[in-house]
Order: sequence, then structure tokens, then C-alpha cells
Amino acid sequence: MSAERTQSFGKSLFLGDLREELVFPFPQLPPAEQRRLAKLLDEVRRFARQSIDARRIDTEAQIPAEVVAGLKQLGLFGMIAPSDVGGSGLSLSATCRVLDLLGSFDSSVAMLVAVHLGFAVQAIQRFGTKSQRQRFLPRLSSGESLGAFALSEPLAGSDAAGIRARAVPCEGGFRLHGTKVWVQNGEQADLLIVFAQTTVHRDGADLDRITGFIIDKRTDAGIIVGKSERKLGHRGSSTPAIYLEDVFVPSDRVLGSIGGGFKVAMETRQQGRLLAAAACIGTTCELLRLQVQQATSRRQFGRVIGTLGMVKDQVARTAVDLYASESALYLTTGLHDLAQRRSELQLDTSIEAAFCKVLAAETLHAAAVSSMRLAGATGLLDSYPYERLLRDSQTYLVFPGTHEVLRAYIALSGMREPGEQVGRLSDVLKRPLRGYGMVVDSLIEKVRTAAYGRAMLTRHHPQLKREAVLIEDATEAFAKEVDRVVRRHGQMLPEMQYVQRRVADVAMDLYAMCACVARTSLSLAERDARHAKGRAGHSEAAGQIDTADRQLRLCAAFCGKAARRIEQTLARFGQNDDELMKTIADDCYLDRPYPLDALLVKDSE
Repeated sequence: MSAERTQSFGKSLFLGDLREELVFPFPQLPPAEQRRLAKLLDEVRRFARQSIDARRIDTEAQIPAEVVAGLKQLGLFGMIAPSDVGGSGLSLSATCRVLDLLGSFDSSVAMLVAVHLGFAVQAIQRFGTKSQRQRFLPRLSSGESLGAFALSEPLAGSDAAGIRARAVPCEGGFRLHGTKVWVQNGEQADLLIVFAQTTVHRDGADLDRITGFIIDKRTDAGIIVGKSERKLGHRGSSTPAIYLEDVFVPSDRVLGSIGGGFKVAMETRQQGRLLAAAACIGTTCELLRLQVQQATSRRQFGRVIGTLGMVKDQVARTAVDLYASESALYLTTGLHDLAQRRSELQLDTSIEAAFCKVLAAETLHAAAVSSMRLAGATGLLDSYPYERLLRDSQTYLVFPGTHEVLRAYIALSGMREPGEQVGRLSDVLKRPLRGYGMVVDSLIEKVRTAAYGRAMLTRHHPQLKREAVLIEDATEAFAKEVDRVVRRHGQMLPEMQYVQRRVADVAMDLYAMCACVARTSLSLAERDARHAKGRAGHSEAAGQIDTADRQLRLCAAFCGKAARRIEQTLARFGQNDDELMKTIADDCYLDRPYPLDALLVKDSE
């Protein structure tokens, strides 16, 4: 496959291409940053144990001021900002490790920091002018000001393009009118990243296009913060509505270009998804700890329940899926950090960020359900953490971005390049002489594949040969199915949401498999190097299982389960009950009597 095709490992999977040079070796932090991160994690852990009371935060529906002050003192509000504006300059991978740890203590606290960093700091750092960065980032980095991201509206949640808030040009700037809802950090934040429709003149016509603005609650009049509604989960995280009533914003606070706000919103949310995924992983780690605690201490039928096969299966599933989602996250953040260091590579991690958010949040939710079941009736009591963690896990399925929308985004983004190739080839076949070069390139690619075989993994550890073959088989089958789907449905693909869901599910499983194999290969190689030097380690000398061997088990389990899921999902592309399910939904929409109700009416007659 051509290296020029795309610089996204995730999108390459849709073409049947395994760009293993992007994932092997598995990314690692430089030693200096590892030492720095270890020190920071120790400080955060000590603070969290002393000061973060998750039950109190949930009950009072707010994060105490002393907790926010402690986070500020630790420098967490400037972790990802560069040092020249007062930030710590940590990589995204290191920042996610801190969010991971915070998530193990409380989801609301983790999301307070995640929204501030991923949605406010990053929006200004990436799209702000030099003047805007120098003016606002020091305030955000120090924690003097908190940041929030105001995009959603009553009639435009995941559909960012449908927002109705409007910015009207006036002397010196714009006047904003509109309502924003679900503004996380909306009560505490001083600086808001707000999006509104503006009129732009393009190609001889006036068009509505989204523009981003920086609003300062300290100085800008006309901002009304509504009451934060009590929610199912993340109760400590404020999410009020914000009303913009003739708010004047000077021209020098336009974020990005006028009419370019959609790009700002979409690309900013990519990092927000990764930080949210890190918080999910931390909470899942806490749930795994609780599961083990229940399994090894609770007794039923005269025995510890952890000896029962069904209980072992629940614990093992949590561990396996946690390992996979964690591997996917830190592979993606590693790719992002590489792109920051080497901009000439032009790496694209947008689809991978969506993978990570869905995988981590759904792993968390499944772990929360399992934990509550293992706890029995105790899990229903609010004096124990199980029901709170289950409620919190539900919130991640919606924010940032509902998983139905993210699956559609994954599928349509991934199939764009295969679709373009099919479309270009179809066009040139109508004019074979004009498109001779493209036809020849396509034929050469087919001959090369037939002669030398499919895309293969070569950089994995020898002990992972089985898992590598599973990935190769699944990638080949997936690419063929994507090609068939693109040719069959063409321009109707945006309406084919059953297809989109299946495509997204296979792509996510494939990516997680590759991440697991890359991570485990690194661990096995490090073990081999230790053994070669005669340093097996104290744990191995004491007869304990080596970390690499444990990772090997987790990787083998996930890849085996994922390969079976992929095979089943691909089979459903051809044989499914999609149309039947659509008809049943239509029955409900048209208010046709439910069968039992119809029977009761008939009997009464």
C-alpha cells in the first residue's frame, strides 16, 4: 500500500493497510519526563487521598473550593500549556496519566481539569493569535481563571453545525445573542470558548458559518449563568445554561478565522475526547479494584465468590477490556505527541481519538455494571460507591459526543478515502485514455497484492504470532467489506447507520488489537533484554509472574475475543434483520397498538 495514502493508522485500516511503522515500537515517554511525571503523580495521589471526598462531592453536587485550590497549587490547570505562558509543558501522554489518576478518585474532579485543559487551553493554544495566547494562557495555566467550552444548544447538541446563536458585526467587534446548554465548568469558568453563526461572503453569496469567540465573564456584560441542573452522574461538575444577551466581543477575541469556527470546534474536541478517555480508564481501574475486593472477601454458599467461574469471568473481562482501552489511548497520545515533535509527518489522529473515547467509556460502563452485580444488594446503597460509579459511567456515554454520533463519524471518516478511490476509478474508466495512469496504478496494486500477499505485521514479538495473524486476517476481511459497502451504497452511506455502526465496531476492535500487540511486544522485548543480561528481576526470582507474561495473557484474551466479534459483525453485513427492526420502529412511531393492548381492546369488545 502506498505510504502517501494517509498518515493515519486508523484510517489506513479501512484500506487493508497495516502501517506498522506508526505503532511499533509502542510509544514511551522520554526518561526525563517519566521521572517528572512520577513525582507529579505521587503529589496528586497524596493530595487526592487527603482532600477528594467523592461521596461528599456527589451529595453536595459541587467540588469544594479547597479542592480546586489544591489542584491549582499542584499546577494541574497548566499541565499541557507551554512553559513560556506559565504552563508545565507536559506531553499529552503524561497529562492523560494524571487525568487517569484523578479519574480513579472522582469523575467530576477529573472532568473539571479535562474540560479546562482539553477544551479551553488547547483551543487558545492551537488556534489563538500570539496576542491571545500571551493574554489568556497565563491566566488559564496558573488556575487564576478556569476555562469552559460553550458549543451545545437546546436544538443543537452533537450537531454542531446546527447552532443558532448569532454574532452580529458592529463597530469594533460583534454582538452575540443566544443560549448555550450543558456548559461544563460553566459556573466556575471565567473564560468561555463560545461558538456562534456569522455571515460570511463567499463565491458571491452571503452564507452562515460558525465562528469561535473568547468571552471573558470578568469584563463582558450580558452573560447570564443559569442554574446547574441536578444530573444522573458527574453531579459535582457544573453544567449550567449560559444566556448571551447582546454581549459585545471585540474583534481581537475572534478565535481562529471568521467563519472557521467549525474546524476549531471539531479539532479541539479531539483532545477533549482523549482526556475524557483517560478519566474513564482511571475510574475503571478503581472499579477493577472494587471487583477484586468483593470477589476475594464476599462469601456465599460457604465459599469465597471469587472461586466461582462466573465471577472470575466478570473480573477477567474487566481486566482484559481495560488493558485494550488503555493500550489504545496511550498509543494514540503517543502518536499525537510524535506529531507535535515532528510536524512534517502530518499525522492525523482524529479517528483514533474517537476510537479511544468509545472504547474507554463503554469499558467503564460494563465494569460499573459488573461491579454492582458482584456487590449484590450492597451495590444499591448510596453509602457504597457502586451506584455512584454506575451513574457517573452513564455520563461518559454522552459527553463529549454521544457514541451513536461518534460511531457515525468513525465510519464515514474511515470510508471517505476508499470511497474517493472507487469514485475516481469509476470516473476514469469512462474516459480510459485520460485516466490511463490511475487505471494502471490500480492494476499494479492488485498485481502486487496477488504476488506478494496481503499487508502483514513483521515487527511484533515472536510470542504474538497468533495475534498478528488474527489482525492480518481481520484487516483483509474488513477492507474487502468496506470496498463492497462503498461500491454498493455509494452516496447513500450517510443514511446507512446500521452499516456505519458495524464498520465502526470492527475498526475499533482492530485498532485496539494492534495497540495491544504493540504494547505487549514492547514489554516482552524488555523482558528478553533483562534475561539476556541475567537480570530476571526480584519478582521472577521469587516465583511471581513477570509483568510481560501477564500482559501476554491480557493481549491474547482480547485479540481472541475481538477477532470473534469482528467475524460475527462482518457476517451481519450480508445477513441481518435491519429492515425488520426499522419496520418495528415505524410501528411505534405511528402509534400502532402494542400487541397486548390490542388484545385487551378486542376482549373488551
